Amino acid sequence: MLTQAEIDALLAGAIEIEASNESTGVNLAKLMGEDEKGKDEEGGDEGEEKRVRPYNFWSPDRFSKDQMRAIELVHEELGERLSNTLPSYLRTNVRPRIVHTEQGRFHDFLADMNPNSLFHLINLAPLPGQMVITISQEVNFIILESRLGGRSDPRFKDHILTDIDQALLQDLVENMLNDLKASWSKVVNVEPKLVDSTVNQHWVQMMIGNERVMMVTFELMINNITGTMSYYIPYSMLKPVMNELNTHRVIAGRKEQLLDPLAKQKMHENLAMVKLPVRVLLGNSRVTLKEMYELKPGDVLVLDTEARQDLPVEVAHIPRFKGQIGKAGNRLAIQVSGKYTPE
Repeated sequence: MLTQAEIDALLAGAIEIEASNESTGVNLAKLMGEDEKGKDEEGGDEGEEKRVRPYNFWSPDRFSKDQMRAIELVHEELGERLSNTLPSYLRTNVRPRIVHTEQGRFHDFLADMNPNSLFHLINLAPLPGQMVITISQEVNFIILESRLGGRSDPRFKDHILTDIDQALLQDLVENMLNDLKASWSKVVNVEPKLVDSTVNQHWVQMMIGNERVMMVTFELMINNITGTMSYYIPYSMLKPVMNELNTHRVIAGRKEQLLDPLAKQKMHENLAMVKLPVRVLLGNSRVTLKEMYELKPGDVLVLDTEARQDLPVEVAHIPRFKGQIGKAGNRLAIQVSGKYTPE
């Protein structure tokens, strides 16, 4: 088996192919160039030069540049959503922003991670496989301090997370799942679910394997401490929706499905049954506390409105209409005369 360096040298023509005794040797790059030139002459495409490009057989690029940009746009929206939800959860200001995107083999990324890292495995049903979320240790401990209401000893900033620590951080990740679902909705409808959280790197590597993944890294700054949060999305997970991963689709937004007419009719019927309080403000009168205390049956209060004046009709305590007081049979009533306009 050839190494990557040997493959690159072979394609560059640095390695000569042994020929018969009568010939001195054949340059592979030159031979391929002549072959391509012959094809151009047969096809009539003269003037076009065919160049040999190196190809990494061990780690080929699976995500195109457009697909990578589309995934980046999805996570930019995720960052904006998290900027609104994380501060209320952590009770402090935090604004995630994307600082790096890259594709590569998962085991290569795993080799650079802290051995005490906590891995969150997320399933995006109905997409196959699982994605991984990791948060840097310094940010994890700031989050734990915020949730527990105290400050930890700096000497233990890099210790293995306890079961209680992992449970609290799991709660944070579950709080982000709704934002993850909303940000991916322009590409595909998914139902994110936290499958597992573990510090066992061997278990994570067994679950993800040596797959090609797309890494999206956010920078997090909490209480003057800067750290990262990284998403690792396998190629196999996004393979069913590769055709949907383009920048135009993400920017324009997912086409909304037409509502079922029966469901729409049922919704209107249910709304029609909602009861709202309706009341009429007859007028106002100002009295002293002594006068109010001395009120008795038969006393008359003079209001600040006239007999035929339009009165405001309130629906759910908000003025919506104006109307005239009258009678309907033996009961008092009001006749709506128009929409309410504040004076």
